[in-house]
Amino acid sequence: MADTQEEIIIIEEGETQSEGSPNEPKPGETSDEAAARKKKRIVIGAAALLLALAGGGGYVLFSSHEAPAASGKTAINEAHATPKEEIIEPSELEKMIDKANTLYANGETAEALKLYQKIALYSEAISQYNLGVIQLKEGKYSQALDNFKRSIASSENRCVSAINAAVCSLHLKREKDFNYYIDLALAYLPQETNSPLYSYYYTLIHYYKGHYPEALSALKHPTSEEYLTTQNKLRAKISALYGNYPNAIQALENPLQEEDSFSLGLLYANTGDLRNAKKYLSDAMMQNPEPIQESLALAFVNLKMGLQEEAAGLIRKTTQAYPDKVYTPYPIRVFLKPSLFEPDAAQSIYRSQKHGAKSKNFQTVFYFAPYKIFNASQAVNYIQKGNASIYVDNMEGAKSYLENSTRLSIIDHGIALAIQKALDFRIRDANAQFNALLKNNPKHSILHYNLGLTYAQMGDFPKAYEHFLRSYHLDADNYLSGIFALMSSDLIGRHNAKLSSILKENLSKEPATEEFELYRTVLEIAQNNFPGASKWLDNRYKERPFYVGLKTLIALENADDDEAKKSSEKLIKMQPADMLPHLLYIDAHFKRQKPKAFASSAINYLKTKNLRYDDLYYGPQITRDRAVTMSVMTGQLAPMIERLKRQLQTTGGNTVDITGALAQAYLFNRQFEESYALYNQLVDTHKIKDGQTLFLGACASIGAEHYENAIALLELSKLTNPAFAETRYALGLLYLQAQNNAAGAGQLSRLGNNGFVSRYFDFAIDTDKLANEPHKYHAL
Repeated sequence: MADTQEEIIIIEEGETQSEGSPNEPKPGETSDEAAARKKKRIVIGAAALLLALAGGGGYVLFSSHEAPAASGKTAINEAHATPKEEIIEPSELEKMIDKANTLYANGETAEALKLYQKIALYSEAISQYNLGVIQLKEGKYSQALDNFKRSIASSENRCVSAINAAVCSLHLKREKDFNYYIDLALAYLPQETNSPLYSYYYTLIHYYKGHYPEALSALKHPTSEEYLTTQNKLRAKISALYGNYPNAIQALENPLQEEDSFSLGLLYANTGDLRNAKKYLSDAMMQNPEPIQESLALAFVNLKMGLQEEAAGLIRKTTQAYPDKVYTPYPIRVFLKPSLFEPDAAQSIYRSQKHGAKSKNFQTVFYFAPYKIFNASQAVNYIQKGNASIYVDNMEGAKSYLENSTRLSIIDHGIALAIQKALDFRIRDANAQFNALLKNNPKHSILHYNLGLTYAQMGDFPKAYEHFLRSYHLDADNYLSGIFALMSSDLIGRHNAKLSSILKENLSKEPATEEFELYRTVLEIAQNNFPGASKWLDNRYKERPFYVGLKTLIALENADDDEAKKSSEKLIKMQPADMLPHLLYIDAHFKRQKPKAFASSAINYLKTKNLRYDDLYYGPQITRDRAVTMSVMTGQLAPMIERLKRQLQTTGGNTVDITGALAQAYLFNRQFEESYALYNQLVDTHKIKDGQTLFLGACASIGAEHYENAIALLELSKLTNPAFAETRYALGLLYLQAQNNAAGAGQLSRLGNNGFVSRYFDFAIDTDKLANEPHKYHAL
């Protein structure tokens, strides 16, 4: 049965202009016959005028020609006995019609209907149809249906009466009757072949029968320009049904009707023309005294435009005004953007250097940054002082010096062992050892620096910031600690302007030596000033991995292709078995190639290298991020997953990072359930709760449609980095999906109106819910 939410069309029967004056007798026609014909025309014409003037509400009224009388027996079972008509003069009938029209126009509907019923006694066959139209407009569907039945039975207006009878049945939810009368209208349609409105009747019948291609074909080849506005509305509806939104827009805008603003706003939104969508939806809001749908639709358009704060305001206001209705029109569905998984799209984002550039650059610095060793001369100095104290019989002093020397030696030995683990890409093991040493030595600046560096390489930037800052406060000469604290604070949205000012001022007073030129260069990178850092490219210092890594990064960011290629070539000679230097080489040498050529060059290059993959399995997080991204761009996720699964099965030690890499690979290979299970294992079993693990775990949960789990993980992730826009955006959408508009608006309002567009998340109206749960979700 046709959807009861569709606009219902009532056809009003009128007359078609015929040749000659309607008052002149036709050849062979008597004066009485002419008078009767005139009477018939007056009744139809007057009723048509009345309905045209009184038209409103949700219905569209039409005039059409008189349907020829059907020959043969009527198809209606219920016969109607027509009473004998009383003879009445046409002038008197006109007066009765005028009076009825006046009563109806003045709102005295009941009196008007009584008079129309009286008129029907004199011209029942004609009036039955018009009376049915009025009753249909008034919502008196049962009475209207009875009149349309009589009109059909009297062989008058059969096709159009059958269409309106079907409309009445639709309102009365009589599916069987609806189908019967639409089929009946189709059976009587051949009687209208000579009518200018034949194509229009054809359109309506097939529209109600659900034969949309046939209806659209008739609309494209009309036999009349009558009722153009309504024909355009139907054309727009059917075009939109088949996703042809430009055609639907064209139909509604030519000519433009003010009441179509809402439909045009939705259509423009579907084409991605958000500016026009916003314009029309704003107009529609002004037209409706209860603009629930209009406000929500505009809010969603604002979300797509990056106007999250404006969207949140509309959602909050609409929810407060209409708490019982606000969730029914537009249930939304949150999902991961397809571009995350498409090689060409992923490559375009990656090579544009726009997404996550700062995080990627800072983590590259952390990857190559040196660990600091103990101060050996300090331990020797304590030993010498202890020996000297013995010679002067200061046994207590000697004991103190030698104990300090022993303690320092134990710390130094522990630091050396932990650094060796870090250099072997056993970052988590090194982190654990540094933490153990710190318990008994909480004021050791070098321990804090090294611990901060392991946290930074693991992607746990809040803890990295904590230890880098502590290290700098314990030793203000340790500039790398201060600069790395600045980088870490930036990555968690805690911009430390005071620290930046102090570092900049202090370094400006230091001499132009190799050490301080290095610190000044890293500070420029921390401030995202790569042109300022380009001086580093001209130095002739002894080449170390950290120095060359900085040159490669600076050259890539400054689009200095020659220097980037040269520096990356040196880097892979220094670290031939590690992944990240080779990924930087690919960036430097192939980034100008077209997508397919880039992917091919990258695959062929990596095939020839003998990599050990330890930095992928156990090393810094950036290696796993870049390796997975490269696999997405080159279509090599499946081989990578198999490699990681084998390694996970054969590794007896710490498998946390292998598990993390496999979870990430599963996620971007759209194996959401597998990814979801592994991320939950990392969080719940291994207690890994850095921001990235929590965030990607939430992504996997959304992909697997475990939305409550996604909300929980995002709330935890938000604590690690409250300024991360992706987390707040996803949370806002998920709360809207869960019908918690207050919480959703709260998250979205914090994003402002700065044009933020998520790389990860998108949403759409959940049409499955609208279709399958009509008792819960419906148009207002």
